[in-house]
Amino acid sequence: MAARTLTIDAGNTAVSFGLFEKKKLIRELRVPTAGFKFPPLNGRVDQVIISSVVPGLNRRLAGEAHRRFGLKPHFVDWRNIPVIAVKLKRPGEVGADRLVDALAAHKLYGGPAIIVDFGTATTFDVVTARGEYLGGAISPGLLLARDALHERTAKLPRIEVKAPPSVIGKDTVEAMRSGLVFGYVALVEGMIGRIKSKVKSQKSKVKVIATGGLAKLICKYTSIVDIIDDKLTLKGLRLISELRK
Repeated sequence: MAARTLTIDAGNTAVSFGLFEKKKLIRELRVPTAGFKFPPLNGRVDQVIISSVVPGLNRRLAGEAHRRFGLKPHFVDWRNIPVIAVKLKRPGEVGADRLVDALAAHKLYGGPAIIVDFGTATTFDVVTARGEYLGGAISPGLLLARDALHERTAKLPRIEVKAPPSVIGKDTVEAMRSGLVFGYVALVEGMIGRIKSKVKSQKSKVKVIATGGLAKLICKYTSIVDIIDDKLTLKGLRLISELRK
């Protein structure tokens, strides 16, 4: 009987669930973190692997794993992540999801690599060809920036994020869309250029891997990204279940 692994990525905006049968993702669910309720996932599960940046959810996730599947989940952090060597002065500060992304990028696509994750924050993470996590950068996420423009100003509306017809907006909504979409394209291109200049001594080409819900939108307007993988974190968690055996 094929092994089944439930992967859970608990983020600040949403909690993503991926059920794998061997290497195949057979079910995926995403629920809001605010007012979190465990989704209708039952049936056989052999392992539960969790990355969480929301400590307040951890006890509930562990309790549900035990109640539904009779399992003690494995919570990933810098002390137990396989393959990846965390080269930071204070490794406990780095989010588990960022380390899982680094592991997935390293194992699936090789290194050196820069991972750009378009989540609540837009993060940039660097992993070497040897699997060393060097650190990265954190900036406000695109939706966070969108909401701040609306909430902290008197006249700017809350808009749907999509590209305008031109970088030169002809009204307020178009101008906001230009600043958000093309502004984040410029952010990604600029940050990747600066990061690459710090790892240019590596012999291999630096791969750029994008993930997160808005990756496809932003990457549509730049050629600097080599790979888009919106399942990168869930795949990384599954890999951890395999590497722990």
